[in-house]
Amino acid sequence: MKKSILALAALTAFAGVASAQSSVTIWGVADVSYGSVKANGKTATGLSTSGLSSNQLGFRGTEDLGGGLRANFHLEGALTPDNGTAAGLNFQRRSTVGLSGSFGEIRLGRDYTPSFWNATVYDPFGTNGVGAANTAGMLAAIGATPTTTGNGANAVRANNSIGYIGNFGAVHLHAMMARGEGASVNTSNYVGFRVGYVQGPLSAHYGNGTTQGATDAADTKYSNFGAAYDLKIARVMGLYLQEKTSGGAKVTGQLVGLTVPMGAGMIRTAYSRYDVANSSNDWNKFAVGYVHNMSKRTALYGTYARVSNDGAQIASVNGNTLSMAGTAFGAAAAGGNSTGFEIGVRHSF
Repeated sequence: MKKSILALAALTAFAGVASAQSSVTIWGVADVSYGSVKANGKTATGLSTSGLSSNQLGFRGTEDLGGGLRANFHLEGALTPDNGTAAGLNFQRRSTVGLSGSFGEIRLGRDYTPSFWNATVYDPFGTNGVGAANTAGMLAAIGATPTTTGNGANAVRANNSIGYIGNFGAVHLHAMMARGEGASVNTSNYVGFRVGYVQGPLSAHYGNGTTQGATDAADTKYSNFGAAYDLKIARVMGLYLQEKTSGGAKVTGQLVGLTVPMGAGMIRTAYSRYDVANSSNDWNKFAVGYVHNMSKRTALYGTYARVSNDGAQIASVNGNTLSMAGTAFGAAAAGGNSTGFEIGVRHSF
């Protein structure tokens, strides 16, 4: 009996050490809204998703390897709760494994590119809903995005990547190299970096990246600079972006935004302007919204946005599943306007 008790105690102690050295977290976001998008005299109304935060289901974990070294994994997939499908849950939002320690973190797999982050961090609406600025993939609005597979002109994520993230006091560094996929393994490579400074109320980052297309003329280059300052009563932010191809297409974007805390909620507003090189086909966007936090996990939100086009531009309000920009039905009339609104609820778990 005493031996059995001792064995059980030893096993319990071992299990306790093992659990202390490793951890796995499951999380998710369910975000659905009701909204409407108007363009070219026509309207689409119904349910949409990810109006405030991207719907997702994820698994991440870490193991303590000793000596300050840890092994990490992160699997994050997209969900569409408006119709119950998982969009073929395939973890394409992010799927990485890596090592971290005092030196920083090294990641391998599919991950967000360094040149993407400023477009969402310094936009009051992130990259979600009808209010989000058209700052991640501006070239797509003028039909100039190279059509390659793999990493081809992907302004947000890259496949087959090797990334490094390090924090050195107030200085932050993110660098990445990535290879193409399948038939374009030698032509859709990505290389980029992001460096920034965060100290007290001030935050500022510069990002730069290049995706190699199927030919030299299809290379896509991204560069951006974002900054924000927290005044306590409001957070002011600004963003400058440029996307161009080696074939001569170029779009430059500027954004000014503001978030104002209001008790349990927050007012968000932004104005952005997009200039197409050697063309009068420019456009601008205004958005305003309110988020009310019912708890730490649940929020109600509402957003209104308007896009105004110049020349022959046909840019439209984006809004995830309600967005019909670029289609015969949903694109704005040349030089016309597009408006949209959404009211929704987000729950995080």
